[in-house]
Amino acid sequence: MRATPRIVLCAGELSGDMHAAHVVAAIRRRMPGARITGMAGAHCAAAGMDVRFEYRDYAVIGFTGILSSLPRFHRLEKRMRALIDDADLFIPVDYPGLNLRLCDHARARGRRVLYYIAPQVWAWGAGRVERMRRSVDRVAVVLPFETAIYRDAGVQAEFVGHPFITDHELPAPLPQSERDGVALLPGSRTGEVRAMLPLFLAAAERLAQRRPGLRIMASRSPVVDASVYDELTRHAKAGIEWSEGASALLSRARVAMVASGTATLEAALLETPLVVAFRTGALNYALARRVVKIPNIGLVNVLLGEQVAPELLQAAATPDALAAAVERLLDDRAHRDTMLERFRGLRDQLGRGAGSERVAQMAEELLS
Repeated sequence: MRATPRIVLCAGELSGDMHAAHVVAAIRRRMPGARITGMAGAHCAAAGMDVRFEYRDYAVIGFTGILSSLPRFHRLEKRMRALIDDADLFIPVDYPGLNLRLCDHARARGRRVLYYIAPQVWAWGAGRVERMRRSVDRVAVVLPFETAIYRDAGVQAEFVGHPFITDHELPAPLPQSERDGVALLPGSRTGEVRAMLPLFLAAAERLAQRRPGLRIMASRSPVVDASVYDELTRHAKAGIEWSEGASALLSRARVAMVASGTATLEAALLETPLVVAFRTGALNYALARRVVKIPNIGLVNVLLGEQVAPELLQAAATPDALAAAVERLLDDRAHRDTMLERFRGLRDQLGRGAGSERVAQMAEELLS
């Protein structure tokens, strides 16, 4: 290993930037001379990474969004390849659309590859597993059942724990008796917010009409421009209390409406009963249904192996259906307690200790 090892990291979304920042900090503690550059955001920059490309400039959602942005992605990929050519190690973080192509390039150039937060091959089929077997040296997985999937395919994989447990300090959830209100988490990207926030607001208005005084709280994403929220809430009839952080909001809410994604797991870990909803364009949904291989899309339900949190997808995701599902969680104590009991076993499944330290150690081993 040279005195100043060169590492390229690629985190293409907010959650990847947040989780990768702990890895960047751990690498810099273990290898103070390491130079880490690539694509990420403010969290990785604060941890000491030289962020050449801001992920928020490439935040799109769905197949059609990607197609319309292909020229920009092509230029980004070309520049990332040039960084990899001059590096010793490539660390892709989730974001498989771009990162798997960069893994192929890194392998062709003889560079080592450590994949952190592995692609969800259990959702998208086996093709990506074989591709990773050819192009990745080691995989640090964050869900316990992923280890066997990768190892059975001949990929050197290790469970390092989920960063929600191992690296982030989630606030202590308030006792259920002290909670109040309904939380709205419409997603972290502009396209997602445009698709989900109007649905959540319409459901919230129905709830507020039937329950005067009900608190409606909503989370803003730091990567979505404030004007988007202003535009979507201009005619909202329900009063909304805005929060910049999802964790603090979830820890005190009685029930949450959550767009599918890692926020469903965050809600469960904070012991917040939730309803999962997802709606997108007809073409995006049709294409997704052809490739997604699992019965549930909420990460909390995937981990629990069944639909513990109700899921309302596409045509089923209507304001009336969403409001009814939330009301059941507000009123039916047995239903609520059953869901919470299932959630309480999740923390023990997701690891202990600092997962980012183990990822940094794996990076050091590959560089050596």
